[in-house]
This record gives sequence, C-alpha cells and structure tokens, in this order.
Amino acid sequence: MKVISIFGGTGFIGTELINQLVKSRVEIRVFTRKKNKANHLKSLPRVKILEFPSKNNLSDDLKGSDVIINLVGILHEYKSVKFSTAHEDFVNKLIKSALNQNIKRLIHLSALGANKKSLSRYLHSKYETECIVRNKFKENDWTILRPSIVFGINDKFINLFKKLVQFLPIIFLISPKSEFQPIYVGDLIDIIIKSINNKKTFKKAFNLGGPEKFTFYEIIKLIAKCDKKLNIIISLNKTMSYLFVRLLMLSPVKIITTDNLKSMETNNTVKVNDAYNFKSTLKELSTYLINYKKY
Repeated sequence: MKVISIFGGTGFIGTELINQLVKSRVEIRVFTRKKNKANHLKSLPRVKILEFPSKNNLSDDLKGSDVIINLVGILHEYKSVKFSTAHEDFVNKLIKSALNQNIKRLIHLSALGANKKSLSRYLHSKYETECIVRNKFKENDWTILRPSIVFGINDKFINLFKKLVQFLPIIFLISPKSEFQPIYVGDLIDIIIKSINNKKTFKKAFNLGGPEKFTFYEIIKLIAKCDKKLNIIISLNKTMSYLFVRLLMLSPVKIITTDNLKSMETNNTVKVNDAYNFKSTLKELSTYLINYKKY
C-alpha cells in the first residue's frame, strides 16, 4: 500500500485533499505541530496523525513513505514565526529528512506570483523555497504547483468578503484593480492527486488558475450580486489602500498586512493555464457562488 505523508494537512486545502485520498487504498500520515488541529481527520480510515515539535528530526516518522506532499504556508508573519522559518527553513529540513529515508517523490504547493524580485516578503519567500526544492531535491522527482487564490466552502478569502458583503453596507476596497484567477479547491485537489504518479509532472512547475480572470473589484461585485446585496463599494487608490491597511493592522487580530497588500498588487493570473493539462473543465467562481448553499 502506498504511503503518503502530508505536511500542512489540517488546513483548508489539506483537509479537502485527505478527504479525497482516503477513497483510494493508501496510508496517509498527517504531520502537524498541534495534534488537536487534526481532530476532524481522526475518524478517517488509514489516516495516522503525527505531532512533531519544530526541533524534532522527521526522518523516523517519514520512514516507509512513498510520497511527500508539502502544503505548509503562512500568510502573516509573527514575532515567533517568520516567512523564512515557515517556508525556507522548514523545506530545507523536510528535504534533508526525505533524502535520509531515500524518498523519491515530493509535491510542493507554492503560490502564483512567487518571484525573486517581488516586493512581497511572502512571495519572495515562496520563490526561495521553490529554489530549495529544485536544488536540494534535484536528483529526485519533485513537482511544484503554483495556484492562484483557492476558493471553496472553507476558504479564508471568498468567505471573508462574503461576510463583509453581508454585514457592511459600505465597503472600502483596497487595491481594486488587483487581478486574480481563482481556482476551485476541488480542481486543485484533483490536480495534486493526478500529479502523484504522473511522470510528466516530474521536475516541473505548473501555474494554476481557474477559468475566469477578475479584478478584486469584480470579485466583490460578483459576491454582492450573487448574495443579492446592494453594497456601496468605494475603491481606494494605492496611497489610501496602504493607509487603510495600516489602520487595520492596529487590530489585535491580523486581518491583512501591508505585505499582503504587496502580494495582491502582484498579478495573480496566468498567461498559460497549466490546470488544463490535468482537467478539461474547471469550476467557475460565478457558478460556485450562485450555488453556494449547496456545497
């Protein structure tokens, strides 16, 4: 039986992935820093939850794995956790452990817009992590997947703005011209699973988007239309967007940061949509929003 080890498996994408993988005859090891975050996965068949402190060697628990899927990523930095720690340092450690156990297959989830010259620390860190995968795992079979924003019933992007549309009659919209190509989580999961044994994906990176391109303003308008709301949307220019985000950063709860804003200002669409290498049709955001209550 194939053994698949998943890091970052307790989040939105990871949960959806595991729910699909258990339909096949595979053993799944879910690695997490806090075991209680994986309570919703414990009842699933052939799923083993493994807790690992940051300083622990991963090699022993990875023993016997055929595939590693890395979904680990943070959108906000904290005093105790920086992008470089969560992304680059972790992947360095993961690859070292994988090589010690002679594991040949790694699928790494990056982000569309990852770039060496990015002004966003998040996107720059994602780029540096890709370089680590390419260089440190170069003798083995890696695949890098770069999705645009991912939407689904438990996502933190579309759902946040659905709530704002529901409760705020007036919305001050930062970076309204930012461009996105949202991909449905079910489509992304299909692509990850299809990549596992597909030799054509080895040592390659794929840019993944949905079937439609939107500006941020258009996404909010679409959400409002589907929810039958008549919100007043006030678009903020670049200067006002930064001032507004700085104001929001005073909140004890991190909603958005100036680095998130810099990420948004990076074009999040694809010139060639590699998602169609895996699937002939992709779910549209508009269709999803119209049928939201069914999901």
